[in-house]
Amino acid sequence: MKVALLLPLAFLLQINTPDGPAMNPNPQYPLHVEVVMTQANANRQGSRGFGRGNLLGPPDKGIDFTYECSAAILNNNKNEFYQARWKKQDRRLEILMQRIGSDHLDKCDIDIAYKAQPYKSH
Repeated sequence: MKVALLLPLAFLLQINTPDGPAMNPNPQYPLHVEVVMTQANANRQGSRGFGRGNLLGPPDKGIDFTYECSAAILNNNKNEFYQARWKKQDRRLEILMQRIGSDHLDKCDIDIAYKAQPYKSH
């Protein structure tokens, strides 16, 4: 009986685990994204959220973004950035994400809008 109750809970916890930035450099993802703030809602299909960050330069450019991905995106800083590449120039980026405690990589598209100034880092 206990196992039957714990399995669905374990499944939900696995789905809601956020992904962090991929750790190994990938030359196919030459852009760097710093996520200053993010908020997401998770369900069985994945996570939907929004946030603020910087497309690291020079010069750094502030961005607001939205996304729907398999996992939530975590805040980070310039020393631990998300690797990215353009899917649609100046509109949509694909970021490379790594599951926490795993070597598994995920990709996530974020729709962006540029801001007048970069956001302040933590």
